[in-house]
Amino acid sequence: MPLYIRKAIFYVSVALGLLSIISISLYIYGSQSTLPPKFTVAGWRVGGMPYDKFQEQFEERLRLLSAFPVQLQTSYPNIANRQLTLGQLGVEYHNDRLTQSLEKLFQAPPLERINARWQLRHTDIPLEVEVNQTQLSASVKEAWKDLYSQQPAPAKRIVTAQDTLNYEAERRVLRIDTVHLGEHLKEIAPSISYIHNAAPIRLTLPLYEQSPAVTVDTLKKQGIDRKISEFTTTFPASGEGRIHNIRSTAASIQDLLMAPGETFDYSKIIAQTETQFGYKEAPVILNGKLVPGIGGGICQVSTTLYNAVLRSGLAIVERRNHSLPVSYVTLGQDATFANGYINFKFRNNTDAYLLIRTVTTDRDVTVKLYGHMSPSVSYEIESNIVETIQPPVKYLHNASLAPGATRPISTGKPGYKVETYRIKRENGAIVSKELVSKDQYSPVPTLVASNRGDIKPEDGAADPPQPILEDGVKGPSFR
Repeated sequence: MPLYIRKAIFYVSVALGLLSIISISLYIYGSQSTLPPKFTVAGWRVGGMPYDKFQEQFEERLRLLSAFPVQLQTSYPNIANRQLTLGQLGVEYHNDRLTQSLEKLFQAPPLERINARWQLRHTDIPLEVEVNQTQLSASVKEAWKDLYSQQPAPAKRIVTAQDTLNYEAERRVLRIDTVHLGEHLKEIAPSISYIHNAAPIRLTLPLYEQSPAVTVDTLKKQGIDRKISEFTTTFPASGEGRIHNIRSTAASIQDLLMAPGETFDYSKIIAQTETQFGYKEAPVILNGKLVPGIGGGICQVSTTLYNAVLRSGLAIVERRNHSLPVSYVTLGQDATFANGYINFKFRNNTDAYLLIRTVTTDRDVTVKLYGHMSPSVSYEIESNIVETIQPPVKYLHNASLAPGATRPISTGKPGYKVETYRIKRENGAIVSKELVSKDQYSPVPTLVASNRGDIKPEDGAADPPQPILEDGVKGPSFR
């Protein structure tokens, strides 16, 4: 065999040997069960440590950190100092990056393991510290139960017997600022390399005052500064049912607060009252006639409110007069209600809130409105009868009478057409006169029994297709 061939074989053999040695060395290097030299985890020197031992010590250190004490203290004598652990305070150590690095180091294919060991030989893998705010808040509330048992109390607007406005201040309570506390814990949470048996961490509790939603300031910003109108209607001695209905409906609008631009809807008040208190039996108006029913008296409240609204300059959105005159208010100044047909609505067209207050006795009901209106402004209401409608005569056939005879049954009552104006004054001088409404009240016919052939008898007019019930919620109710 020629010499040059023998040399070539020699050199190839040497190269293959060296390659084998390198391969074996790299395999041995990548297959080590220890951590790379000078490798650290959050400052903890673990280079050269067997993986199993590292895992065991790592879990133990995390356990010790979770149990590490934190002394939480304040300068308030009525708030006790407490000692809780980092774990109780929601401090968590996340090792996602470490887990990924160790997986490449011990579980990846050989070439990746070799590369990972080389890359990690001088590396420090940090642990991410997070605070579980839900856990922190729960632990704080449990540790300071007495503190959290105290609740803030809203401010109150007090209307005096003289109709002036006073305020009862709100009550604030101390609360622990868990957001800032969590940030502080993240900043000072000890590293995994922290020495054993170290003194507890001391932290000053961050506190703040929790205010209720309603404060004196928020109440004053509503702009209610005085009583702007008041109206009272009186009713004769009434049955228990009517008094109940009036009192209950008035109670439903007691302390009602209306924002600027908000519209009052009486139908909602009726529904609320019926649900909360229920209505009782009292006379109602059905198709222009008084009949037994349920809810009689509800229009006395709407009428009283309507008059207070008129005298405060508020905008009337919807309102109708009764079909018959009522005794407790001037013609043209009443406001009836018929469910599904007639409603009473008005709008708070001022820049301030409006507060409604009511006072009810067994003989009268009063509505007072509080808001903002210049003291130089006042309103007067003027109602004029522009036409009196004489009652017609209605003959009812009665065969028991002698032929040709008649007999009066009841005397009719006239009807009226009325115009109502709202007069605005500033410093006593009239500045405007607004036509508020044109109303018509139907006359009540005179009833005459008749058995005369020259007079065509009327046995009664047909009922309207859809009976309209006023001043009540149900009727008639005969027994």
